[in-house]
Amino acid sequence: MFNLSKNVEIEKVIDEVHTTKDRFFVFLQKLEIRLKEFAEEALPELTDLNKNDPDGNKLGFYRMKSSVEGQLDSIVQKARDVFEEKKNYFEGKIEHEHRSLYYDFRNQCLDGLQKLEITRNYYKNQIEGTDSQDYEMVYQAILEEYDSIKNNFNCVQCSSPILIDKIYFTTTYLSCAACFTQNTFEPSSQTKQLEHVGRSLAEQRTAHLLQEYKEQSKLASVIFSKKHELEMSLAGENLKDVIVQKTKIIQELTAQNEAVEKELPILYERYLRTLFDHWNAINPTMKNEHEKFYTRLLKENYYI
Repeated sequence: MFNLSKNVEIEKVIDEVHTTKDRFFVFLQKLEIRLKEFAEEALPELTDLNKNDPDGNKLGFYRMKSSVEGQLDSIVQKARDVFEEKKNYFEGKIEHEHRSLYYDFRNQCLDGLQKLEITRNYYKNQIEGTDSQDYEMVYQAILEEYDSIKNNFNCVQCSSPILIDKIYFTTTYLSCAACFTQNTFEPSSQTKQLEHVGRSLAEQRTAHLLQEYKEQSKLASVIFSKKHELEMSLAGENLKDVIVQKTKIIQELTAQNEAVEKELPILYERYLRTLFDHWNAINPTMKNEHEKFYTRLLKENYYI
């Protein structure tokens, strides 16, 4: 009779675990929808305020930016608070011989929570981007300026036209084809920033690839932490079934970690190569120097 009562109690706990997990994932889904809607609405407002804030120090922009970031953090914190509450509840309720049920619940809910955090981090990165200069506009202004002057430069000696055959971003001496006089071409202060603008614009264009790499790097850390925690818990474990269950999970996490770690250098190289391709296209004059820099970065360190 005691065993029957105990089995009924265990079944009730199992049902409660599954019901709680299902409700938690519905809760996460609602929070994710709210987070996305809020962020998507805030992004254009922040972009507009950054460009048109009447305060020279952009205090209004920074107040709004801080408020938006705080709201995103608050949404994730709600999910984390519920997760911690339910985790602690079942940790004290599930008996030792059924700990695998607890670990499954905890790990699955934690995975869901981490996906919400990844979404939050993505939008925080987008929000951070609203605080930067629009280098596309700066580059377009340089191109328009070049287009307006390339056929309007004349020799100081004989007044023959001299074609500006490319964007020069440093003081350059151009020879007149008619009288061979060396003419000094002085680019505007805006065009002199081409190399800096080129790199910044390339970084803006490839920010999504860098973010993908960073998220994968973070995932590797999370998997490693889970694996380490389970390995440490095995030290005081005596129940064979629990040891088998934990060992199986550790093996799965090890395989996941190896796969993620293997992907990291591939993702970083893709990001870096794409960035330098953009940079080279913007300022081809510096391509050789860019490629030397690319090779050094790739050799020295892909974990940034």
